[in-house]
Amino acid sequence: MLKTTSKLLLATVLAIATVNAIELRPPQQTSYQWLTLEQAAQARSSGGRSGGGSFSRGSSRSSGSRGSSSRSRSYERSPAYSSGSSYTTSGGYHRGGGTTLGSTGTAMVFGILFFGISGIILLALISSALKNKNNQGNATSTYHRERDNDKVTISQLQIALLASATDVQSGLSDLSLRVDTSTEEGLRELLQASIMILLRHTEYWRHGSGHAQTVNINQAESIFEQLSLEQRSKLTQETLSNVRGKIQAETVIAPEDESAMYIVVTLLVGTAHDQPQFQKLSTVEDFETALKRLASTPPDYLLKLELLWSPQAENDSLTYDEFITEYTEMLEFV
Repeated sequence: MLKTTSKLLLATVLAIATVNAIELRPPQQTSYQWLTLEQAAQARSSGGRSGGGSFSRGSSRSSGSRGSSSRSRSYERSPAYSSGSSYTTSGGYHRGGGTTLGSTGTAMVFGILFFGISGIILLALISSALKNKNNQGNATSTYHRERDNDKVTISQLQIALLASATDVQSGLSDLSLRVDTSTEEGLRELLQASIMILLRHTEYWRHGSGHAQTVNINQAESIFEQLSLEQRSKLTQETLSNVRGKIQAETVIAPEDESAMYIVVTLLVGTAHDQPQFQKLSTVEDFETALKRLASTPPDYLLKLELLWSPQAENDSLTYDEFITEYTEMLEFV
């Protein structure tokens, strides 16, 4: 009996030791997929936001037709011959046996020739003027049809730069504090100046993504807002914003134990184009071309704009893990 009990105790001890020796390991996954809830909440950075505009056809965008002033040209004609005019016949021209052609007949011949030639020249001038006017009218008509139809284009461009490009952060912050985003002129300046800042720092570009879609104007507002919210949700907070002329700013307290890796700039642009301004983008040159095309958008084609950048402040950071967690759609430039 004692021997049996000893064997049971020994077996129990061996079983416990075996269980303790087993190492429980989670399935193999990428590091950023194993972020805890607390880490996931911290895996965001501050952000800046500026923009404004609307897809609604306001009075300033509804027709855009310039006031047309009719101009009439007056052409001076020679005095008409009146029945009361008197001509002498002393200078009659006689040909042997023929009839006599007096001054009246001569004047009539020259009058017919004069008005005939003048009429041909006048008709040619009028025809040329009407042709030029029609050509200008067709070009203007095509321009107005594209701008005032029910189709608009929403473009989204994102570029990730190395964090050492701190001039981008400060430049975008200063720009957003300076422009009046409640006006068309301010939005155009915001678009062109922010693109210029990016183009001046192409040596820091590392990743990018871009797509454009043409939609009905009735759907444009909701689609634009959805894209905006998708990007804004990647930020901890908007520490600087200038939307429709309302400026708000907050102090950024950056964590000290993280190293900055990237700056991400996002441009959302709604224009009156009825065709996308770019197709598939993959290289730095593709993005440069797309940005320049957006920068050349006519003033009354720019309907809505939103500029986002993260981190907003130079003392904030966007680490590699944060970047691959939030910006999975961005591709590395080759």
